[in-house]
Amino acid sequence: MAGVSCAHALQAAGADVRLLERAPALGGRCATRLWQGHLIDLGVQYFTAQSAEFKKELLTRLRQFRPIITPILDQDDKLVVSESGPRFYVLQGNHYLAHVLANGVDVRLGSEVEDLTFRNSKVECLGETFRAVVCAVPGPQAARLLNLPEPPVEYEPCITAMLEYGQDDKEPARQCYARVQPDDSPIISASFCENHKAGRIIGSRTVFVVNASSKFSVKYADEDPEDYLPLIAAENERMWHLPSGLCRARSIHVWRFGRPKAATRREPALPPGAFFCGDSRSASTVEDVWLDGRRVASEVMKYIGS
Repeated sequence: MAGVSCAHALQAAGADVRLLERAPALGGRCATRLWQGHLIDLGVQYFTAQSAEFKKELLTRLRQFRPIITPILDQDDKLVVSESGPRFYVLQGNHYLAHVLANGVDVRLGSEVEDLTFRNSKVECLGETFRAVVCAVPGPQAARLLNLPEPPVEYEPCITAMLEYGQDDKEPARQCYARVQPDDSPIISASFCENHKAGRIIGSRTVFVVNASSKFSVKYADEDPEDYLPLIAAENERMWHLPSGLCRARSIHVWRFGRPKAATRREPALPPGAFFCGDSRSASTVEDVWLDGRRVASEVMKYIGS
């Protein structure tokens, strides 16, 4: 999202921009997947909008977003208040936000950048020469590309599970959109019910997207999912007061760079013409990384102008 925001702002300022994306789709951790016929937000579950800039962007360019009106509850069934305002989601999947914001930008999907060469105030990349490069990838990947001795921030993995239940399991899930626990919990930090997003779930199923806690993710990220998925499913059933053992389908995704560790942030010296943006230097919310992309675009324009 930060890279899309930066590219769009640079292009609006008059720069020639090329956005290189290794994956087959834009969005990064703002990812959506079709699973069991359901449209699932696998990464970012929702976003908020506080700044006038981001609100304007949503209203003028996206439009197709809706509020999540059901609450989030904590482990004591108490309301979790959103200090950043109402929570929203995109009807077509939250990844669609990145596709809309990238409209008009020269995007090259499936472009894997292995290395960058900095020479004579220019940057060589994939056989071409550019004035500047912005890395919007996680800190460790940016460090490798920019040949930094250490990353701007270190990350922890995050295991995300998708769990499908049947028709008889809907009632407990109607009470709230999500249930959260302290991140030092042994198994789950947050569980979201996708049924609260209109048109996402087919038939009479109930689907949860579950984020494992930091402790659990670090322990099991490299293990066989079949060894730990039953633990996640059982804890999810306890949290939502569901009958045990009725999960019909389950799958996992491991975000290798799932959670930046704020205490490890640093400001490395960068080669001339090199910049980075996103949650390597900002908070991880959609709005924060979008704003950071725009800030870095201003820095790039000043560099080019100098």
